[in-house]
Amino acid sequence: MTDEWGPHVLSAGAATVLVDVPVGTPMTGYAARLEPSTGVNDPVTVRALVVDDIGIVVVDCCSLRKTTCAELRSTRPAGLLDVVIAVTHTHSGPCLTPGGLGSFAPDVLHAVEKAFVEALTTARHRRTPVTVRYGERRAVGVGRNRRHDDVEIDPPVQVVSFDGADGTVATLITYPMHPVVLSAANTLISADYVGPLRDMVEAALPGSICLFAQGCAGDVNDDRHSPEGDFSAAPAPGRDFAAAVMKGETVATAALDALSRATTPAPTRTTMSTTTVPLDVTALDPATVAAEREEWVRLRDSLPPERSALYEAWVAWADDWLEQRPTPSRWLGRVGLITVGGLRIATLPGEPFLAVADRVRDGLGEHTIVLGYCDGVSGYLPTADEYEFGGYEVCDAHRYYGMPGPYAQGSAERLADAVVSLGEN
Repeated sequence: MTDEWGPHVLSAGAATVLVDVPVGTPMTGYAARLEPSTGVNDPVTVRALVVDDIGIVVVDCCSLRKTTCAELRSTRPAGLLDVVIAVTHTHSGPCLTPGGLGSFAPDVLHAVEKAFVEALTTARHRRTPVTVRYGERRAVGVGRNRRHDDVEIDPPVQVVSFDGADGTVATLITYPMHPVVLSAANTLISADYVGPLRDMVEAALPGSICLFAQGCAGDVNDDRHSPEGDFSAAPAPGRDFAAAVMKGETVATAALDALSRATTPAPTRTTMSTTTVPLDVTALDPATVAAEREEWVRLRDSLPPERSALYEAWVAWADDWLEQRPTPSRWLGRVGLITVGGLRIATLPGEPFLAVADRVRDGLGEHTIVLGYCDGVSGYLPTADEYEFGGYEVCDAHRYYGMPGPYAQGSAERLADAVVSLGEN
């Protein structure tokens, strides 16, 4: 694609805005963590990248509601055609989701909303002519399938570099792995492994800003521990800040290696297309919910506080569900496709499983990045073949998210096919 007077000159700018998180702020990621924050290990950031007239914003938190993301997009600076809003999904961040994932921190969300506008405005102002490099590398060595011990995975770390006349302006890096290196025992605000990852990349490329956007990490942890293992706040060996630094730097090293062998796509104008996909929410049986509630009450009253906290949350969810008796519903998810020359960035909501990314890449071809946790996170999106195995992601997580039920089987494939269709138009 060319402009009226010749080949398009790509432009990009980036910015980082720090968000203050006071001591005592409610945290989210683990129901077993009963205490609010006791300090800050690394600050919450709102990071913006503007490429031509398209914005990408990443927030250091576990989740944002789709309504919050829609409200944020409506405040974007004039001149930006569209913005995708992603979260790192750190489990050591403030709770920014009213009605789910624990106690809500409205003052911090308000600060994030202000930082969103500031970061995008600054990034847009800083735009400068750039060239783009894209690289990926497998054999990173840290991502593990957290549901099946006998399933080996090897997802790629992918990196896009936007290089100006004076050096690298920004990098966009993705790797699919839950930021749960730090356990529920941690009460310091942190981006988990993502913080040291970004620090290392920015140190290697002075003057640049690194955005890490989470991949399809719904069934991927840094180790074999399952989500059920996080129902306790007891300290766990190997789940501390030293481990977070080591694993973050492992991913960063792979990303920098991929960048050293990167290719340069053609410099065409950046575009973004989106569509809304209706996802069915599974209808639940009131008698079953009532019976489960009684069992959760028994467990809540018989277990130590950090373990009973999960069941307390589930009892509260059941009380609300039984009072409202929600009818079968649909959740509207926004998917997007950003195109920069031969590079495609697919954006998906929720917590998609790793195989969802494979399905999208199979449909869109090489040089495709697939991001999860974009424009609203309200639950897991397992692939259809995973429903028979049950488990937290399939059967239980919707309660913590405050959803009326889990997504129906086939929802993940519906999202993947919708974003592939955007690339065919």
